[in-house]
Amino acid sequence: MSGTFPMRNSPQVLSVPGPNQRPRKKVALKPGFSPLDWARLSASGKDLRGVTELRLIMMDEVALHNKRTDCWMVIAGKVYNVTHYLEYHPGGKGELMRAAGKDGSALFNDTHPWVNAESILRACMIGFCSEPSRRQTKAVEKSDDSA
Repeated sequence: MSGTFPMRNSPQVLSVPGPNQRPRKKVALKPGFSPLDWARLSASGKDLRGVTELRLIMMDEVALHNKRTDCWMVIAGKVYNVTHYLEYHPGGKGELMRAAGKDGSALFNDTHPWVNAESILRACMIGFCSEPSRRQTKAVEKSDDSA
Protein backbone atom coordinates (compact mmCIF):
# COMPACT_ATOMS: atom_id res chain seq x y z
CA MET A 1 0.00 0.00 0.00
CA SER A 2 1.26 3.42 -0.84
CA GLY A 3 -0.51 5.18 2.03
CA THR A 4 -2.15 7.83 -0.16
CA PHE A 5 -5.77 8.69 0.29
CA PRO A 6 -7.92 8.22 -1.61
CA MET A 7 -6.49 5.29 -3.48
CA ARG A 8 -6.09 5.74 -7.21
CA ASN A 9 -9.11 3.66 -8.36
CA SER A 10 -11.26 4.40 -5.33
CA PRO A 11 -14.85 5.62 -5.85
CA GLN A 12 -13.89 8.49 -3.54
CA VAL A 13 -11.71 10.00 -6.27
CA LEU A 14 -13.39 12.91 -8.01
CA SER A 15 -14.54 11.72 -11.39
CA VAL A 16 -14.68 13.66 -14.62
CA PRO A 17 -18.03 13.64 -16.45
CA GLY A 18 -18.25 11.23 -19.38
CA PRO A 19 -18.75 12.39 -22.99
CA ASN A 20 -22.55 12.44 -22.67
CA GLN A 21 -22.67 13.97 -19.20
CA ARG A 22 -22.70 17.59 -18.14
CA PRO A 23 -20.64 18.56 -15.13
CA ARG A 24 -22.78 18.70 -11.99
CA LYS A 25 -23.49 22.15 -10.75
CA LYS A 26 -24.92 23.01 -7.39
CA VAL A 27 -26.40 26.37 -6.55
CA ALA A 28 -26.50 28.25 -3.29
CA LEU A 29 -29.91 27.64 -1.77
CA LYS A 30 -31.72 30.34 0.15
CA PRO A 31 -31.75 29.91 3.94
CA GLY A 32 -34.54 27.51 4.90
CA PHE A 33 -34.34 25.53 1.64
CA SER A 34 -31.73 22.87 2.43
CA PRO A 35 -32.29 19.12 1.93
CA LEU A 36 -32.96 18.87 5.66
CA ASP A 37 -35.59 21.62 5.39
CA TRP A 38 -37.20 19.67 2.52
CA ALA A 39 -37.22 16.51 4.63
CA ARG A 40 -38.99 18.42 7.42
CA LEU A 41 -41.55 19.92 5.04
CA SER A 42 -42.29 16.64 3.26
CA ALA A 43 -42.80 14.90 6.62
CA SER A 44 -44.93 17.74 8.03
CA GLY A 45 -48.24 16.55 6.60
CA LYS A 46 -48.64 19.68 4.43
CA ASP A 47 -50.34 18.91 1.12
CA LEU A 48 -47.55 18.97 -1.46
CA ARG A 49 -49.46 16.93 -4.03
CA GLY A 50 -52.45 19.07 -4.84
CA VAL A 51 -54.59 15.97 -5.46
CA THR A 52 -56.71 13.88 -3.12
CA GLU A 53 -55.82 10.42 -4.45
CA LEU A 54 -53.30 8.71 -6.70
CA ARG A 55 -54.46 7.97 -10.24
CA LEU A 56 -53.32 7.02 -13.72
CA ILE A 57 -52.12 10.08 -15.65
CA MET A 58 -51.42 10.32 -19.38
CA MET A 59 -48.32 12.11 -20.69
CA ASP A 60 -50.52 14.65 -22.48
CA GLU A 61 -51.78 15.80 -19.08
CA VAL A 62 -48.28 15.83 -17.58
CA ALA A 63 -47.15 18.02 -20.50
CA LEU A 64 -49.63 20.73 -19.46
CA HIS A 65 -47.82 21.20 -16.13
CA ASN A 66 -44.53 22.68 -17.31
CA LYS A 67 -44.27 26.01 -15.47
CA ARG A 68 -42.50 26.98 -12.26
CA THR A 69 -45.88 27.65 -10.69
CA ASP A 70 -47.27 24.26 -11.78
CA CYS A 71 -44.61 21.63 -12.43
CA TRP A 72 -45.16 17.90 -12.89
CA MET A 73 -42.71 15.28 -14.10
CA VAL A 74 -42.43 11.53 -14.50
CA ILE A 75 -39.59 9.56 -12.91
CA ALA A 76 -39.56 5.77 -13.19
CA GLY A 77 -43.22 5.63 -14.21
CA LYS A 78 -44.44 7.73 -11.28
CA VAL A 79 -45.85 11.22 -11.69
CA TYR A 80 -44.73 13.89 -9.23
CA ASN A 81 -45.96 17.44 -8.63
CA VAL A 82 -42.55 19.00 -7.94
CA THR A 83 -43.79 22.59 -7.75
CA HIS A 84 -43.00 22.85 -4.04
CA TYR A 85 -39.64 21.07 -4.45
CA LEU A 86 -38.22 23.51 -7.02
CA GLU A 87 -36.77 25.87 -4.38
CA TYR A 88 -35.10 22.94 -2.58
CA HIS A 89 -33.37 21.28 -5.54
CA PRO A 90 -29.58 21.43 -4.98
CA GLY A 91 -28.94 21.92 -8.71
CA GLY A 92 -31.34 24.87 -8.93
CA LYS A 93 -34.78 25.39 -10.36
CA GLY A 94 -33.49 25.54 -13.94
CA GLU A 95 -32.06 22.05 -13.76
CA LEU A 96 -35.33 20.64 -12.46
CA MET A 97 -37.29 22.53 -15.11
CA ARG A 98 -35.45 20.57 -17.81
CA ALA A 99 -37.89 17.73 -17.06
CA ALA A 100 -40.98 19.87 -16.47
CA GLY A 101 -44.00 18.32 -18.17
CA LYS A 102 -41.87 15.39 -19.40
CA ASP A 103 -40.51 12.01 -18.46
CA GLY A 104 -37.31 12.94 -16.65
CA SER A 105 -36.24 9.36 -15.86
CA ALA A 106 -33.21 9.28 -18.19
CA LEU A 107 -32.10 12.75 -17.15
CA PHE A 108 -32.49 11.90 -13.48
CA ASN A 109 -30.57 8.62 -13.78
CA ASP A 110 -27.80 10.13 -15.89
CA THR A 111 -27.34 13.06 -13.51
CA HIS A 112 -27.46 11.26 -10.17
CA PRO A 113 -28.11 7.52 -10.35
CA TRP A 114 -27.30 7.07 -6.65
CA VAL A 115 -30.22 9.27 -5.54
CA ASN A 116 -33.54 7.64 -4.60
CA ALA A 117 -36.15 9.94 -6.17
CA GLU A 118 -39.01 8.02 -4.62
CA SER A 119 -37.85 8.69 -1.08
CA ILE A 120 -37.17 12.39 -1.72
CA LEU A 121 -40.40 13.05 -3.64
CA ARG A 122 -42.76 10.63 -1.89
CA ALA A 123 -44.89 13.51 -0.54
CA CYS A 124 -45.23 14.91 -4.10
CA MET A 125 -46.38 11.75 -5.87
CA ILE A 126 -49.71 12.23 -7.61
CA GLY A 127 -50.02 9.06 -9.66
CA PHE A 128 -48.63 6.68 -12.21
CA CYS A 129 -47.90 7.34 -15.86
CA SER A 130 -50.40 5.38 -17.92
CA GLU A 131 -48.37 5.21 -21.13
CA PRO A 132 -44.81 4.91 -22.36
CA SER A 133 -43.18 8.32 -22.60
CA ARG A 134 -42.88 10.18 -25.87
CA ARG A 135 -41.41 13.25 -24.18
CA GLN A 136 -38.42 11.79 -22.38
CA THR A 137 -35.62 14.22 -21.60
CA LYS A 138 -31.99 13.52 -22.34
CA ALA A 139 -29.04 14.28 -20.09
CA VAL A 140 -27.39 16.41 -22.78
CA GLU A 141 -30.26 18.89 -23.17
CA LYS A 142 -29.54 22.48 -22.23
CA SER A 143 -31.16 23.88 -19.12
CA ASP A 144 -34.25 26.00 -19.82
CA ASP A 145 -34.68 28.77 -17.27
CA SER A 146 -37.43 30.52 -19.24
CA ALA A 147 -40.34 28.35 -18.08
